Amino acid sequence: MQINIVTLYPQYFESNFAFGTLKKALGVNAIYINIINLRDFAFDTRGSVDDTPYGGGSGMILRVDVLFNALSSIKNSGYKIMLSASGKKYTQEIARSLEKKDTITLFCGKFEGFDERFLNFVDLELSIGDYVLSGGEVAALVVIDSIARLLPGVLGNKDSVEEESFSPNSNILEYPQYTKPQTFNDFSIPEILVSGNHKEMKEFRKKEAIKKTKKNRPDLI
Repeated sequence: MQINIVTLYPQYFESNFAFGTLKKALGVNAIYINIINLRDFAFDTRGSVDDTPYGGGSGMILRVDVLFNALSSIKNSGYKIMLSASGKKYTQEIARSLEKKDTITLFCGKFEGFDERFLNFVDLELSIGDYVLSGGEVAALVVIDSIARLLPGVLGNKDSVEEESFSPNSNILEYPQYTKPQTFNDFSIPEILVSGNHKEMKEFRKKEAIKKTKKNRPDLI
């Protein structure tokens, strides 16, 4: 998958691609990253990419003409996403749909956001949650990471993807997990997990997953 990132801060991504899942995805050629500096498309020598909003208001707005010029410079922009706090809420279902794309382009928001007219040139306005960030770079990394781990060859165990929270086969959270030591500070793991009875363990995990979902995400039930 080719991933284009249009940002005011190209250097933000350097260290994030140097380890973990994203490093692995790049190492096995599951993804290719192309970073575009939005300031390269400014109309003045100062590198201005924003201006004051029509009608008044606080903050600065990213200019549609600068954004369009950046988009036009990309030979293959594929599926275009504008990262914005007012966008559609990102979900695992959307991540799985993006996984099937050959190319995606992410536009990182900044200041008070985008000129609304830029929506005419993208396919999706996307938000990673009900909160506001100082820039779209964090959101871009969330989207890229969530997609990369779904691609073949990135995660060693396919079941890790299929059995986790928000998997396509389940509408509940993943069941609670435990590892050694068996007892810590008077807290012991559930005995069923060392019983060797796989049928009962499976039923136990399903019940615990439902309990956890009711507690933390009742909206999913």
